[in-house]
Amino acid sequence: MSLFAVEAVLRKLRNVSQDDISNICNSIEDLMLVPERSNECTMMLRQLFVMLQASESKLCLPRDSEADKTGGRQCTLCGLILKEMLIGGGEETALNSDIPSAKNPPHSSLLSLYTLQGSKCVCLHEVLPVTVRWLSKKDFDIQMKAFSFIVAVSSLHGIISQDIVSETSEQLCNWLMNASVFQSPNPYTLNPFRKDASSQVTEIDGTPCRNVFTILNVGQYYTDDQFMNIYSFSLLYKWLYHCTHSSLKSDDKSALGEDATTRRLQGVSRVLQSLVSRSVDYCFRVMDQCERKAKVSSDGELQLACLMEVVVILDLVCKLDAGHLPRVHQEMRRLYTRLMSDLVNIPTVLRILQFFINHSASVVHDPQEIYNHFFNSLLPDHFGNPGLAFDTVVFLVNNLATICYNTNIFSRFFPSILKVLAWHPQTFLKEFVSLLPAMMYPVTALEVFHTLLDLPCVTAALEVMEKAKKSEAPITQGANVEPVSSIEAFHTPARYRPLFSFITRNESGQGDTINKLSSLHKVLEDMRSSARVVYCSQTIPLLLKVWFDVVLEDAEEDFAGQLLPVMLERSGLLFDLPDFKADVIMLLGEKLLLLLKKFPAVLMNQATDIMEFIYITSNIYGRQDFYGNLVYAVGEYSSPMHAPNCSPELVAQYFDALEVVTYEIIGKVLLEEEGVSPKILCHLMSAMAKLSTRCQDLIPRAILCLTKVAKQHYTLTQDSLAQEALVSCAQEHINLLQNPNFAVAILSPSPEIYTGRWHRDKFSLPMIVRGMHRIMVMSSSQRG
Repeated sequence: MSLFAVEAVLRKLRNVSQDDISNICNSIEDLMLVPERSNECTMMLRQLFVMLQASESKLCLPRDSEADKTGGRQCTLCGLILKEMLIGGGEETALNSDIPSAKNPPHSSLLSLYTLQGSKCVCLHEVLPVTVRWLSKKDFDIQMKAFSFIVAVSSLHGIISQDIVSETSEQLCNWLMNASVFQSPNPYTLNPFRKDASSQVTEIDGTPCRNVFTILNVGQYYTDDQFMNIYSFSLLYKWLYHCTHSSLKSDDKSALGEDATTRRLQGVSRVLQSLVSRSVDYCFRVMDQCERKAKVSSDGELQLACLMEVVVILDLVCKLDAGHLPRVHQEMRRLYTRLMSDLVNIPTVLRILQFFINHSASVVHDPQEIYNHFFNSLLPDHFGNPGLAFDTVVFLVNNLATICYNTNIFSRFFPSILKVLAWHPQTFLKEFVSLLPAMMYPVTALEVFHTLLDLPCVTAALEVMEKAKKSEAPITQGANVEPVSSIEAFHTPARYRPLFSFITRNESGQGDTINKLSSLHKVLEDMRSSARVVYCSQTIPLLLKVWFDVVLEDAEEDFAGQLLPVMLERSGLLFDLPDFKADVIMLLGEKLLLLLKKFPAVLMNQATDIMEFIYITSNIYGRQDFYGNLVYAVGEYSSPMHAPNCSPELVAQYFDALEVVTYEIIGKVLLEEEGVSPKILCHLMSAMAKLSTRCQDLIPRAILCLTKVAKQHYTLTQDSLAQEALVSCAQEHINLLQNPNFAVAILSPSPEIYTGRWHRDKFSLPMIVRGMHRIMVMSSSQRG
């Protein structure tokens, strides 16, 4: 059955109701009385079990009648489900005496367990001892299902006593270390008891087995204990993990709090000590077997899977018992050295990396060389591998705090890591939203900002490089001939290869973007329609929001001063994807206001760059919102009340810049050149009026400039509503400026206005205006 079919079935089962459960239970109870319909009854039992497991609501077996308070029929039904799970529906074995039935009903509360409702599992301790006894039965099918049940209980409910852990672990040790090295007799031979050399299992390379049996030994026919050895290894990690992390039952009922937890964990460590030791021996044996060359290709794939499982188990073992760490750590270093150049084993390499993250500090080992190899060589060369990309992202997310505080992976290799997002933009966006703040160190935050803005170029460049690997190099033209495609540009080493190398670099430390970024944009024009490039560009606004959230929360004024010129530059230097440019410029404009509101002193410290940007009227076109927000911020926050270092001279310089730009815009319109939005003119007029109130010698010039805008309103725009807005804005500011004292109070109010004092103080302007309003209203009413 395909995954889609399975999902469709589960989706249907998630919506089953209590009535559906009641109906199928009634049908099963009727079928139980008809022996010849046992197969149909078994199928319905399985269906009921899946329904109970898959349902998103809390369902239970029905209890219909008053006479059925003992739960006899329901317990019989649950017993059959349990029997089907553990030993198969149609088998008649000596275990039937252990199965609850109508004649031998279990404890009444056992019903809650069998209905598999996790919140009601209060009697598991009554069932588990029975299941543990089944582990010693000389039948693989019974042992397998019983062990599966115990592992499932430990992982789902965590209600396993130390006695159960001890008995199960002892049995597990036996299954792992004492399996026969001889094959099962050939069922077709005349002498099934013969055990000669030919019946011995072999190593994966075909040589005879000279050691304990493991999952990698090869035989034609396997015995039950060999099958159980294989099955035990497959569940070993889950058993060790959940035995340690479950809420274990304490024999000391009076123990409470942390002391009880510590006592339990110590008890678990003692109980698992033998199994942990045997697990290390078994894993080392499998590691040795993985160095042998497999005779069959499918056996080679099994080696890869087993090696990954071994690394994960040994990682857990060293957490459980640090005494094994020196020996295991040495083997892990040797294993990494062997696999580091084997591309097939890259998933295993990542799991070894996890081991070093967890344990290197305990053995005073610096794994920086290993980090360098993985993030500077393996990941950049294989970022397109979906499996490796997924494992890498999961590794980074799961170890986020450890990597941030104990390594330099994020600060040094974030360009390499972001290649994963550039190549898989739709797959890992959510994960990179959480990873991005970890890449933002004081020395890397600006470079991360550049990299985010350039990420669509990274995607395009990576696609070009991948295509170039699969195509023949075109005939190179002369140095002065422009390439006709991005692939041809890539094959022009002298001119364009450095651009590709920079944009796809693996390590940080550049601190800035390239001077010829516009040339790279031009070269990559033919990649703008690539679906991957478009999808990547759609992720950038969200990532930039996360970046700015971190900056606005944690950054200092010095960093804001470094950031502002970069924002001014990059607002006009973006890859030419229409929606991408518009969204990013709008976002930069919004964040510019927030940045300058929090750090108004930046307007003084970076005045030269800001005025240079404002003077160039071509900066308005294509980014009017960004330009308008900058002008608004200049008028709003260039004040001694916001920035103590704001001087009258600087205010005058800003006014000069805004005045020149306003006259230049009017002049261009009169010359029938391209106009600008009336919104920009409103921003300019408002900013000039605010600045003139802080340096009142400028008020006449401001009134003159605003008057000229009002007179030319009909030439500045053809929209009647926009014309009216321009005239209204100009006239209102002129009227205010003609009364400087009122203009100061309204256009440059004291910060106390935000505290609410102005609305309570009887001498404040709002109170005076209200009083005057009342007097005028009363006077008009008396005249009426």
